[in-house]
Amino acid sequence: MVTIPRKKKVNDMKINPITNPNILRSYQATKPVKEETKVASSRDQVTFSKEALSFSKALTEAREELEFRTPEEKAHIANLKAAIEKGEYRVSSEDIADKILSSMIGRR
Repeated sequence: MVTIPRKKKVNDMKINPITNPNILRSYQATKPVKEETKVASSRDQVTFSKEALSFSKALTEAREELEFRTPEEKAHIANLKAAIEKGEYRVSSEDIADKILSSMIGRR
């Protein structure tokens, strides 16, 4: 004769009550905090020092010098930037898809 060990029933599990009153008080003390509504200013402002502006300009000029672009390339870039700023620059979705696919195929 084979005896099968008795499995524990779910009712056999016992959960002890919380006996430490400090734990219960700590939990009850953590009530949701109401968020204060702050009126944001209509515009944020940032002011740069003369030194920071001068440094930024010098850094931009240095970057441009290091790019080694031909006058034609610089003109093309300037035209692209102007078209973007005016909102007139459009890119064909087919061109984008072709570029993505060609870059993925090139990585294999």
